[in-house]
Amino acid sequence: MPHRDASSLHGMDLQHHAHHHQRSNSTKKGSGGRRASVSSISSRGNWGNRWEFLLSCVGLSVGIGNVWRFPYLAYKNGGGAFLIPYLVMLMLVGKPMYFMELAFGQFAGQGPLTIWACSPFCKGVGMAMIISSLIVCVYYNVVMCYTLYFMGATFQAQLPWEVCDPSWVSFGCYVRSEASSAGLNQTNNSIGTSVINATMTNLTSRVPSSQLYWERTVLDISTGIENLNGIKWDLALCLLISWIIVIACLLKGIKTSGKVVYFAATFPYVILLTLMVTGLLQKGAMQGVFYFITPDFKKLLTVEVWQAAAGQMFFSLGVSGGGLIMYSSYNRFGNDVFRDAMIVSVLDTVTSIIAGLVIFSVLGAMAHELNVKVEDVVQGGPGLAFVAYPEALARLPCPQLWSVLFFLMLFILGLDSEFALLENFLTGISDAVPQLRRHKMIFTITTGVICFFLGLPFVTRGGQYVLEVMDKYGGSTALIFIAICECIAISWVYGYKNIAADIHFMLDKQLGPYWKWTWGYTAPAVLVIVFSLALIEAAKPLEYGFYVFPPWANAMGWCVALCAMLQIPLWAFVQFLRVKDADSLKERLLKACQPSPAWGPSDKALTQAWRDYTGRNNIASMGRKAHPNSASPPSYHNKVQLRNYAVNLNGNGCGATGLENAVCSILDERPKAAINKNDENSARIAVKSTECDTVRQRSGSDSSQEVFTTVASNPKTGFTSHATIGMGPEEGGRDLSGTSKSSSKRY
Repeated sequence: MPHRDASSLHGMDLQHHAHHHQRSNSTKKGSGGRRASVSSISSRGNWGNRWEFLLSCVGLSVGIGNVWRFPYLAYKNGGGAFLIPYLVMLMLVGKPMYFMELAFGQFAGQGPLTIWACSPFCKGVGMAMIISSLIVCVYYNVVMCYTLYFMGATFQAQLPWEVCDPSWVSFGCYVRSEASSAGLNQTNNSIGTSVINATMTNLTSRVPSSQLYWERTVLDISTGIENLNGIKWDLALCLLISWIIVIACLLKGIKTSGKVVYFAATFPYVILLTLMVTGLLQKGAMQGVFYFITPDFKKLLTVEVWQAAAGQMFFSLGVSGGGLIMYSSYNRFGNDVFRDAMIVSVLDTVTSIIAGLVIFSVLGAMAHELNVKVEDVVQGGPGLAFVAYPEALARLPCPQLWSVLFFLMLFILGLDSEFALLENFLTGISDAVPQLRRHKMIFTITTGVICFFLGLPFVTRGGQYVLEVMDKYGGSTALIFIAICECIAISWVYGYKNIAADIHFMLDKQLGPYWKWTWGYTAPAVLVIVFSLALIEAAKPLEYGFYVFPPWANAMGWCVALCAMLQIPLWAFVQFLRVKDADSLKERLLKACQPSPAWGPSDKALTQAWRDYTGRNNIASMGRKAHPNSASPPSYHNKVQLRNYAVNLNGNGCGATGLENAVCSILDERPKAAINKNDENSARIAVKSTECDTVRQRSGSDSSQEVFTTVASNPKTGFTSHATIGMGPEEGGRDLSGTSKSSSKRY
């Protein structure tokens, strides 16, 4: 069991039951309330189609790290054998958390801040998510501005990193291709060491021109974080351009970014495949590929390899930042997020492998030409993207073309991820303060301008050190801690039974033991281990090349991380204090963990159907399994039965007008009624058709192939409902007589 007995956790408050009657009464007041609800939902918006959502998820998960981090980690940690721990971690943590976040966000239709109505005690998890997103968003755009700088520098007759500037002589600069015949390829491949240790640089420790171009021309790096030495204005201009592009693509939220991703999420694959084919055709390319894929199974016995695999998998997929919850919250309620989660997680892994072939094929060709070993030209992180690989591309035919394509690819990969980071913050705040949706453009521009100014310290001459600190603490340590709390909040506090029932209602699919164990046990356990190792690593002084950061820099990093991490206990304490009418601390805690009355699908027309289906008409029943009985509606996807259920409930006088509205919302159609205008019951159905038309206009969909006919003959309700639709009860769901027609799909 991945949680305490949910009935004990949620069984002490009956306020929700009273609220349910209040909601039912308010629903009966007329169409005015429903129009307000529809307006509220429509103002938030939805994806234009499932491809926009899928491509956006691909863009979020497949980022710059797939290109500059995975290939190097694989090479360093056992080559092809690294895929074993990587895939194990993907199955134990990556896929489960990816699906959990997508399903969670789609069900509630809320961003990472307001979605915690499922358990207000855990609201701090959402706060931590949007704060960490903003932190990463600020410095991630700095990396993108580096790619713009390099892209602009490629439009020259000779690539600037292939020549030695006269001012670099004191650093022992040499062009590697010119020195290869003289055997002067001894170099220090650690980024930042040539400047920081300038006194150690001499003719016996030479530095290639590509590295000095990165350090002296692009960064003009200072001697340490204590010496920022002013803004580097050419980088600041690139940062400004990058932010203008990001803001322009997000002016209308997902309505604009959803169109941009058709290009932004697919074009990098065109470039990757082109670079891979070109690289594999070069002499010596296979030498590099063999270095990448040759397995060293002995390294699987070391903890560091498994830690590296878990970290890479975790950060590559983009879980725990809130972006996946945010993206899926804009889905239609019945979208198959399980399918999407499997597609993206597999595609992310495949992309990383392709990127490895792209990188190591070209590096192998470079090593072959220079007559050196591959390990002599391999670097990780920024050193791979901005030093080693550009130098290797300079040896290909028409190097300017390949360089432009490579840096354009990096920029687009970063752009997709930046969309999610910034929109996650914007959506989270807009959900909490809905009035901001009326001023979406102003809010987006204002946030972008603030982020630009927050990014200026990163483009100073000591900005690379600041970026290193922020990435280490704000973008790594904090996110792992948030992921642990997220797993506990959903699987244990809200309860596995409840989230499984929600998914069953939404997708008509039952979750198997795999999800119960991964969500409740293996994912949190693995993340706790990774977090513990990260804390041990963080206790050591942070280094950048041979430079050791001062203690105050590490303290600054922890302050940044704690800005996000402390939100979780802080808001838990606030919610604990807000609880009233509790006789004991235990009762107060349990009430703080209970779902708020607002919890449920964002389209409130579906809420009553969901409550009946899962047996949650009061808080005390929150722990029950989803076993619909003859009085409960079928799942969301059993459209025929849900139609009949909604109509019959209304005829029985149960006040379920919201349910009939739910039917309209589910089908997103305009029902066509074969009615007799003189028949009173048919007139009632005509009114319902008008309501459905309102909902259909909200969704903008057209399902004219489906026909809803009503005949006045039911002895209980005064009419009988017959439906002509592509999906019948024999294809899934539950018959309202209590006989199960067929079991739902099981994962």
